[in-house]
Amino acid sequence: GQLTVGTGIPSHGKSNVTDWYVLNLINDYKLKGSWFSPEHSPMSLYHTNLASKVVGKNFWGKMNGSEYPRITKQELEQYRDWADEKVYLTDCDAGQLPTWDWLLNKFEEQLYSFGIDIFVVDAFNKVLLPKGNKLEEINIVLTKLTHFAQSNNVMVFLIAHPTKMKKSEETGLYEEPTLYDVSGSADFRNQTHNGFTIYRCWDDIEKGTEACTKFINQKTKYTFQGEIGSEVILK
Repeated sequence: GQLTVGTGIPSHGKSNVTDWYVLNLINDYKLKGSWFSPEHSPMSLYHTNLASKVVGKNFWGKMNGSEYPRITKQELEQYRDWADEKVYLTDCDAGQLPTWDWLLNKFEEQLYSFGIDIFVVDAFNKVLLPKGNKLEEINIVLTKLTHFAQSNNVMVFLIAHPTKMKKSEETGLYEEPTLYDVSGSADFRNQTHNGFTIYRCWDDIEKGTEACTKFINQKTKYTFQGEIGSEVILK
């Protein structure tokens, strides 16, 4: 079991890439996944995002002002059949604020009840930390997450936002964040088994013309998992 931390500048696609990757793991290796994503609440609507990735069509038929082929009712039924007993969504009761102890207890329930293999938390700052020294509390939470992953032989994907990055004087673009840039603590780099950055490149940032999206390997526990510093162009 391992903890993987993913980071990236807001709107650069770290959540989308993580969801796409986890869905592929579920499909290719016959696994089960559970998502806790307060940033995309209500979670009942999150199936529209996951369905789009599984089917390969936009659920709503529109994105960024452009028209795209929309998922048909038949394709949606096929997604429902595929996702049944594979995809689980975790949400708080109305008015409840999530804490890390609550979330880990929910994950443990799902682990023993449904046999979940992969847990996704998006994002770290949306779960309340106990009152006290912030650095110590972050370290405690990350220790609990790594222990949960290792003791139960499961994968935990944790999305964590970086601090505000500096802009390059030459290009005017934000620098690529590393795990050491994650807001709150260097332990996001020190404690995790694996980590990555998602970074969007631009042809023309003023016009919003995207050149590509990069996956940057920031850390791997074992050498066979990949080379630290290597990049993959996703688009």
